[in-house]
Amino acid sequence: MAKQFTAIQMNRKHRQHTMAQATTLVALSLATLANAQTENSQTSLDRVVVSAKREALYVNRDVNAGALGVQPLHELPFSIGSYGRELMDNQRARTAQDVLKNDPSVQPASFGGAYDGIAVRGFSANAINSVRRDGLLTSVYADIPLENMERVDILKGLSGFLYGVGEPSGLVNYVLKRPTRVIFANVDVELRSHGGRYAHVDAGGSLGSGSPMGYRLNMAGEEQGDFTHAGDMSRAMASAAFDFKLAHGTLLRIDADHQHKKIAAQPVIGPRSDGTLVPANSLDPRALLGQPWGQYRTDASNIGARLEHTLNDAWHLIGQIGYSTTRRDAAFPGLYEVSPNGQVLSGDYYFSPAQKFTALSAQAFANGRLEIGGMRHDVVLGISDSTLKTKDGGWFPNDGLTVGNIYAPVYSARPDFSDPPTKNQSATQQPSIFVSDTISFNSQWRLLLGARYIAYQNESQRAGAAPRDYRVKVTVPSAGLVWLPSPSLTLYTSITEGLEQGAYAPNAAANRGERLDPIRSNQLETGLKWQPARGLAATAAWFTIDKPLQATDPKDKLFKTLGRQRHRGIELALNGEISPSLSAVAGLSWLDATMQDTGDTRQGKRPSNVAKLQANVWLDWRLPSLPGLSINSGLIHIGDRPLDQANAVKVPAYTRWDAGARYTAEVLGVATTWRLQIQNLSDRRYWENVNYGGVLAGASRTVRLSVELQF
Repeated sequence: MAKQFTAIQMNRKHRQHTMAQATTLVALSLATLANAQTENSQTSLDRVVVSAKREALYVNRDVNAGALGVQPLHELPFSIGSYGRELMDNQRARTAQDVLKNDPSVQPASFGGAYDGIAVRGFSANAINSVRRDGLLTSVYADIPLENMERVDILKGLSGFLYGVGEPSGLVNYVLKRPTRVIFANVDVELRSHGGRYAHVDAGGSLGSGSPMGYRLNMAGEEQGDFTHAGDMSRAMASAAFDFKLAHGTLLRIDADHQHKKIAAQPVIGPRSDGTLVPANSLDPRALLGQPWGQYRTDASNIGARLEHTLNDAWHLIGQIGYSTTRRDAAFPGLYEVSPNGQVLSGDYYFSPAQKFTALSAQAFANGRLEIGGMRHDVVLGISDSTLKTKDGGWFPNDGLTVGNIYAPVYSARPDFSDPPTKNQSATQQPSIFVSDTISFNSQWRLLLGARYIAYQNESQRAGAAPRDYRVKVTVPSAGLVWLPSPSLTLYTSITEGLEQGAYAPNAAANRGERLDPIRSNQLETGLKWQPARGLAATAAWFTIDKPLQATDPKDKLFKTLGRQRHRGIELALNGEISPSLSAVAGLSWLDATMQDTGDTRQGKRPSNVAKLQANVWLDWRLPSLPGLSINSGLIHIGDRPLDQANAVKVPAYTRWDAGARYTAEVLGVATTWRLQIQNLSDRRYWENVNYGGVLAGASRTVRLSVELQF
């Protein structure tokens, strides 16, 4: 699969490199899940100040490749997209969906006004196992704040060997900002459409010259509306990260963050009674179709520690531990069927306060080099464990509680939620042992062999039902062959397997809320990675993924394992610096996904929310005649997608146009950057998200104006 190189937007006139390899000017971050260190640069201009990545206080040995430890990115036989801090700032990203719109393999799949959801290569990314924070489990069912993140990495496809239990979509990993050598403070404020406002402070540095300790602090607050419109929200976050050099070759890292967030709960809208979809241009995307008193609330906290020790030039020891907790008041309005005139024919409102999810995860491994028989072996030996405890369910059902008509909503008084029903409880543990060996036969050929042994255990009890104990022990193998015919070209092929937790039955199923047993999947992939010029990368990958299908049987309405899904696709990307003044992030994917062996009308049909064609392009042009000024523009296209597994209803394709500008200069001795970013410039009405048999509208035209001061 293809490693994705992405562009950092900056003016590059009179640039001076301060490291052997400077960060590309409009790059999203060349580092990925297996990158050994973050690249850094400092840039200065005559009378025009350009921000760049600050040099880390200590070199960051990323451990995000799990069972592979740290390896050169271009030698990895996997597809990994990496999107960095500069892109997030310049596109004014707030959640994972904002960032990953730049990847043609990612489809939006949010569940109403709750938390961001995505699908990768046509498979939904599970909110529990598919989200990581520096490689470990993190907050579930809650948006991850981006202010304290240096980049967002996405591993596409099966990740069982690398991380253990996970969906065939792969996973999203958030890489934290680290302390810097130079003391600094950034202040970023923003105003946007519909009364939105935002402020963020990022500060860090070391405690004096030669100090063995550094710090990084982030705080942010955001408000949008008063919860009478879709998209209204409020949040506050704070984080801290510390690096301690305990001795020569020994580094301790500690970090923590917390976010409180409220979002106006918005339902997905099911098809009309005549079997057609509500026309997107007939509905105001800001119309609240939930209730003003109904917000999806989360309080999510993380704390983590990592200890790194260098034994010698060849061997390193790394240990990590992380604890995460999420408390949510889950509000889910539902509109399952409406009449052609917008009258709600079927709907409800489900609410459950004080649901709780906690995750404790850890891993420790050694990675190093051996020379055996004239061949080099890059070996990783490690163990990992995680325990996830959930307390969910306990829903207050309010069947029939809706807004009446989607074109003229009428709101209801808040029901009595003072005596919540008993909640379901579950505890999942998955200790594992992993080993990998990357054999270098010569300077051109690499062979990756690896396996992870997993002892999976789930103990659960639904309210009013007997306890259930499920256990399975499996070994998940992986193999990959890499050929490097030249320093700038890599060709590879890989075979991987995955183990994923069984899905929960949706509300419309007869066994609503039941979790199915884990299932195994497999993937074959071939690709190339080519760097035709410094700072420019072309990538291509072909893959096929096969997994058991978990779906609702139309005959008995039970959610069960029934048939298989086979996804075959091609991914292309050209990312980086095309010329000294023009940079791009561009990609295209074609996906052939079918359901097989179902024994019913779904045979040969496409799974829901799977588009055959998807493409994106984002261009940044630095005007040579006006130093410090850049303009950008981007298009996102997603083809038509089935709403349901019978393919009876199609969600129309859409193309969204974004545009903006940026100007950087020195004002009274302070580096200052103004940004104007407009999302959905043409104010197109379209269905952006597809989930659980319903659709959710994309946001209307949104204008963001911000200023960032760098002290």
